[in-house]
Amino acid sequence: MSAAARFRGSRHDHPHGKRIRSENAMTEDAQSSVFVWTKMQTESGMSLPAILAIKEIERLAGNGVFWWGIGNSLGSEVRVQAKKSNGTLPVLFSLMLSRPKAKDSDLSGLRIWTKCKRDDSSDPVDLPSHVLEFSGNQNGPDHHYALVCHSQIPLAVTSHGAFDPSRCTTLNGKRPGDSQTTALLKGNPYEDHPEGKYHFGFRATLVEPWAVKLVSPLRLPSSGNQLLLDGWKRDWERFVARIRSE
Repeated sequence: MSAAARFRGSRHDHPHGKRIRSENAMTEDAQSSVFVWTKMQTESGMSLPAILAIKEIERLAGNGVFWWGIGNSLGSEVRVQAKKSNGTLPVLFSLMLSRPKAKDSDLSGLRIWTKCKRDDSSDPVDLPSHVLEFSGNQNGPDHHYALVCHSQIPLAVTSHGAFDPSRCTTLNGKRPGDSQTTALLKGNPYEDHPEGKYHFGFRATLVEPWAVKLVSPLRLPSSGNQLLLDGWKRDWERFVARIRSE
């Protein structure tokens, strides 16, 4: 089996054979569990609806598996905690409260990521053929990060219930900072927080390899910008291969 194929999942199961509990299931016993919380908004010049539309096509092509780019590493602890939790962790995606920054609304300088590493000691491998990972700031670092997620239902922003991150802590026992966009937290991701300011987003499940480091970026030329916006509406995997070769 190729390295890329190992990232792909069966239609209803964990990509490595384990049954995935529904990401929308409410659990009464999850009073103090570990989960990933990430905030989302317009990024790299693409509106959030456009990003979600692209990721939904990716999810369908990957039998429920999609990748979500993040700006910071969650470290090795995310793998440790996932293995303790039968190979999966809940992921809560929340719509940011603030408006997008000017740099996030600029499509120029877009970079396409072509390889990934499970950890710093592993060799880079090609991204799966159905995965398209991109980020802005062509002068930024030569790496990025991504969550590897699974969802049995279409990706769409709806009410996920009121969420207050101050009701949770990091694994070091600290409250997550306001500037953090992605964090590994301890708390109950299914509990409704009446005072919570975050109300909209969606849920998914983190699956193996859980989180990866993206490397080997290609700068997308301006001629590829419109292709990125419209080309995905046809043959998805052929489009991904083409965008990586631009």
